[in-house]
Amino acid sequence: MAAQLSRAPLGSAFVCVARYKVLQSVAHSLAHSFTSALNWGDGDYVMGNLLLRAREVRANTLEIDLISGAVHPAVLVTPPVQRAVEKYSDWLRRLVANHHSDMRYVLKACLTIRYNLALERPNSKGSRGFESPYECTAQITDDRGKTWSATLRDWWAPGGY
Repeated sequence: MAAQLSRAPLGSAFVCVARYKVLQSVAHSLAHSFTSALNWGDGDYVMGNLLLRAREVRANTLEIDLISGAVHPAVLVTPPVQRAVEKYSDWLRRLVANHHSDMRYVLKACLTIRYNLALERPNSKGSRGFESPYECTAQITDDRGKTWSATLRDWWAPGGY
């Protein structure tokens, strides 16, 4: 597939302009979508499924390489989490293209979800269970070494909202 670049007239010639700034928006979209109610799998939101597993194995942080699909630690990867990793790895490529940029400008793309497992409170949304705070960071490093980042902080409870 040909690179999708913006073209800006400069006199009578056209100059190709790499679209880097949009990578900030891509990072923002990845973090918001991963933590949203649209990320559903096996009877619970992926964030709830991940939180249950994190509590079970006492591992609070999942790191996802969205380019290779690699995850760390593997002990946190349940079937719904694995499907989400595959979905978001694929979506990264489409999202970059939809923002009129190109994956050749993306050196690294990572999603990190970190729960504070030491902190729990009754679910503030009224459903069952206890919620814990989380931080979700999407980072995209471009081919120039600049990192575009978006971080969300909120609370999540298994079982949905």
